[in-house]
Amino acid sequence: MTTLPGQAEPEAERVRALAQALSAKIQPGDLVFKGASTAIWTELAASWSDEDKRWGHVGLVVSTGQDGHGRIMVVHADTGTGEQPGTDIGSVRAVSLDTFLGDVDQVGLFHLTLPPEARARMVDWTRTQADASIPFDRGYSLESGNNFYCTELVWRAMSEGLGHDAIPRKSHRLGRTYIALSDLSRHPLASEVLVLDTRTAP
Repeated sequence: MTTLPGQAEPEAERVRALAQALSAKIQPGDLVFKGASTAIWTELAASWSDEDKRWGHVGLVVSTGQDGHGRIMVVHADTGTGEQPGTDIGSVRAVSLDTFLGDVDQVGLFHLTLPPEARARMVDWTRTQADASIPFDRGYSLESGNNFYCTELVWRAMSEGLGHDAIPRKSHRLGRTYIALSDLSRHPLASEVLVLDTRTAP
């Protein structure tokens, strides 16, 4: 894990340092995890992982700025906090990497080992969900296919790319079946590329 300059830095400089460090290694189809300490709801999400409780949210990279868009873009299922205009109602959104990293002090970059055709299908499907502004799944149910929470979005994208269920053995707790963040970070196809931390080292 790499420790970057601490939170005492101006916010924009901190985000820029994180984004710059990731941009050298990032690829379309990679997963970007936010640290569990980002907010109360990310801490709660992390607690539903049986292992690897570092992470509280995840997005999927759909562009690295090499395709004419000029920016690294991440698609994620946004809960809809209302902190920014138009985000009162949660949905699947495409945002710049800088925006995605705006509230984090720890971030993890993971690469998915997929055939090129599978990766392309996964990325294209994910873009389509963002273009359609698919609603955030506040019921956190895998039964409905028309609204998604963050890990569900990535699981469905991976499954679309692979052509079969990417996580046949899902997490279970309190009578619920769900996709935990550790189901993704510890997935056999996922490898940790980089973990960055802006928190002051002890």
